Amino acid sequence: MPTALAEVLPTAMKILIYVSWPVHAWSIPDTAVEALRRRCPDIEFVHVRTPEEALVAIHDVDAVLAAQLTPDMVAAATRLRWVHSSAVNVLGLLPLPELATRGIAISNSRGIQGGPIAETVLGGLLMLRRKMVPTLDAQRAHRWIQNALVDDMPIVLSGQRMAIIGLGGIGLEVAARAHAFGMTVVGVRRRLAEPLPVSVSAVYGPDQLSEALEGADVLVVAATSGHATERLVGARELARLNPGAILVNVARASIVDQEALLAALRSGALGGALLDVFQQEPLDPAHPLWDAPNVLITPHSAGFNARHWEHVIALYLENIARFRAGSPLRYEVDSTTGY
Repeated sequence: MPTALAEVLPTAMKILIYVSWPVHAWSIPDTAVEALRRRCPDIEFVHVRTPEEALVAIHDVDAVLAAQLTPDMVAAATRLRWVHSSAVNVLGLLPLPELATRGIAISNSRGIQGGPIAETVLGGLLMLRRKMVPTLDAQRAHRWIQNALVDDMPIVLSGQRMAIIGLGGIGLEVAARAHAFGMTVVGVRRRLAEPLPVSVSAVYGPDQLSEALEGADVLVVAATSGHATERLVGARELARLNPGAILVNVARASIVDQEALLAALRSGALGGALLDVFQQEPLDPAHPLWDAPNVLITPHSAGFNARHWEHVIALYLENIARFRAGSPLRYEVDSTTGY
């Protein structure tokens, strides 16, 4: 279970900030660090950019804001009491069991990317269903294709059935927007005892996946990765969707069988796909997905948001106040499950 903070900490604190990624959008900017220093002048914030610097600096900090930690870093952090992940996924905070054994609290930035990803999902669906891709191609070629669209008539989202695998922060945001467009939304999740979201008409357990997919016009994959979801969606699952259905994957590439996906796209069984995640990134320029019919490819950018770090810092400031007061953290993570 998540770690409870049972005591009020002294005013003086030292926090290590180590959020550095090859993807620039996920590396904390200097402006965000300076915002923390302005808002908490009595806290010493140590900002590092390399694992070597982090290993040296972590030994006497009370808390860490990070996207990844190595076992060596955790072992060296003798004063560490709390780790906050700048992302939702905490699998980079290794070793999770060691953090739990030492009573180190773990929290994440849940919910911050849900809205942007959901907007990408609905934007992609609108482009595919309303035939905006051929329309834009025609615009670039200065061609008027009004009659050509009659042969492949645009479809409205209202009245279509969407199945969402994974009703976490992202899945619920997608469901809310799809419901607003008049779609019937069903979801698949592990926690069946939780209340039914207002935007979802039915919830199925993982063992009812086939039933959830039956007759769906859109399948959105928003589940967390793991052994249980490896190639969860294959040829058999795709066959349960309505002919011409759209598949959207904003979770992990490993959840969808790539060969089955390509075969369904080429045969026309799938009407298209919006793909944000891939087995290898960047996607090889020679990969067949680039030229598969009716595929929109986004470069793992569905969660990009110009105000991303503003939201991360706001959440982190709230959790700093909670941590210092010995109150429960927002979005505390169960180290045994990773969510």
